[in-house]
Amino acid sequence: MMEVTVEQVVADRIIDGNGHETVWRGCGGSYLFHAGANYQQAWQQHLSELVTMGVNTVRLAFAFADSSPNRTTGGTPTADILDFAKMDWVLDFLNQHGIKGILDCHNYDDMTEDFGSQKLINDWVQVAQHYHGDARVAAYELFNEPFGGYVFAPSITSPLDGIIYYGQLTDAIRTVDLDHIVIWGAEWLYPDLADVVSLLRPNVVYTFHRWYSAVHFSIFSPEQLSYMSLAYAVEQRRKYGVPFWFGEFGSFQPFDSSYPETKLAEQSCWRCEEQVVGWNLWCGGWSQTGQYVAFFPLKVYNANLVRQPWNRPSQCIMDYITAMQGLDMFTPYEVQMWHNDDYITLQPGITVRYIRTQVVSGVSTVKEDVTVQVTQPLTLTNIEGTADYPGDWNMFVFLLPPTGNWLVLAIIAILTVGAGYWLLQA
Repeated sequence: MMEVTVEQVVADRIIDGNGHETVWRGCGGSYLFHAGANYQQAWQQHLSELVTMGVNTVRLAFAFADSSPNRTTGGTPTADILDFAKMDWVLDFLNQHGIKGILDCHNYDDMTEDFGSQKLINDWVQVAQHYHGDARVAAYELFNEPFGGYVFAPSITSPLDGIIYYGQLTDAIRTVDLDHIVIWGAEWLYPDLADVVSLLRPNVVYTFHRWYSAVHFSIFSPEQLSYMSLAYAVEQRRKYGVPFWFGEFGSFQPFDSSYPETKLAEQSCWRCEEQVVGWNLWCGGWSQTGQYVAFFPLKVYNANLVRQPWNRPSQCIMDYITAMQGLDMFTPYEVQMWHNDDYITLQPGITVRYIRTQVVSGVSTVKEDVTVQVTQPLTLTNIEGTADYPGDWNMFVFLLPPTGNWLVLAIIAILTVGAGYWLLQA
């Protein structure tokens, strides 16, 4: 393969080979559509949908052959096994239509002890040797959603170990490929990068995913949730000067514009356009591409990549936390705690709603739902594995805005000629 210029990270932007800013607009699922020998026909079948959506990237989910058995969901493997000849055909096919591939090592709680292993380093070095300098590839996504102890090698004993390993994995790739962007799922290890800034690497994009439950939709509108999703990326990008990519979101409900989840997927695309954050609709086995076509052309499309104003909410839950342990996810409006003895202590001045859920056989059930005005220091703790809280429990803490003041989420829209222009105001 001839050496060519690939995309690069410069500060908090992604720059193409011509020196211009670019934003990844895409979709993706298992790179062979779970179609077996018919994968080429599958790609050809879905080409018209990709063209209609106007994507410039496709997230190509794969599993390494030497990983633990690829778990099935509904009888279908999570991702097809990487085969360079097949992947090269896919990349050639996409390249003919102006689309780059994002190579996604797609753990779905099934790559037991891979994250942190020398094996995963060796596998990625082999990939980098094969694709170094290859402009058909936009980036390497090193590991999808690195959370849950069962995917960690014994060497990963803390979130900090996970960030250190991301650095080691990136350094190993750089021995054979100095140029390609790599993608870290650091959010699953450290929701805030504050404690690990010194361990970050150059030419890295940070990814985040958002999937909401019925609990979220019972509290917030799809539009409100879309702002909540993007707040994480915009706030972190502003603080640390690094680029973020909304690598996975979408709709699992029967696809219809009346469903909140479908509305949220479209609204999330709009928020990404406003803030020039790359987006990627998850397609699983790709049956959803035809459904997402209904979103396009996007009603909010930022052709000139001008970042619209972002007004930070007048209240942010992180501003009221005086002590904490083990936060697994946060936005300015929400904290999630998944492990025993994870806790936050809140100072007075806000109203929160906290919800405890019990997870049995993968199904989450609400067991406690309380709204409280914080008038004195309040500690909320997730408890699990006890007589009172047997098994797996999670805790969600939501900041509720002052009555009638949800407009801190900036919901006034003005569409301008040639691009979606939205003015956010309190």
